[in-house]
Amino acid sequence: MATIPGWFHQLKWSVVANVAVVNRDRSIIPDFPGCYVFMEFAEAPRPGRVLYIGQASTSLRQRLGAYLVDIRTPKATERHKGKAFVLEARHAHTDQGVYIQWVEYGGNERDIDILEASLINYLNPAANDREDDTRHPLLGIRDRLPPDLLR
Repeated sequence: MATIPGWFHQLKWSVVANVAVVNRDRSIIPDFPGCYVFMEFAEAPRPGRVLYIGQASTSLRQRLGAYLVDIRTPKATERHKGKAFVLEARHAHTDQGVYIQWVEYGGNERDIDILEASLINYLNPAANDREDDTRHPLLGIRDRLPPDLLR
């Protein structure tokens, strides 16, 4: 089993919520920057158990709205690899069987890019490309996040 990085322990994850619950009340999603994960399991994110990881540089609520569209509408078929993967999972498992969790992170866009790339590297999601690993430096196993950026 992989060692859990020090920075990962610092993250203050939201409660796990299924897409159906979040779609009924999107106000539970913070209007704050951060990263999010989609999963098929109602549990904390861990390596190999995550579908997709993304980031919102300005607003999690606004960004996640793109993934919460009605899966029957034509707009739902827009080509964004991560979105398509999440919509496919929602179709296969229903909105009751796909879960979201997020972490608020008040860093600048580069800080959030680094956190997202590090989450992708550590959690190994099914749908993310690993290109970010080469574009952004990764947090090391012993690295710590600036506490003032965490909410």
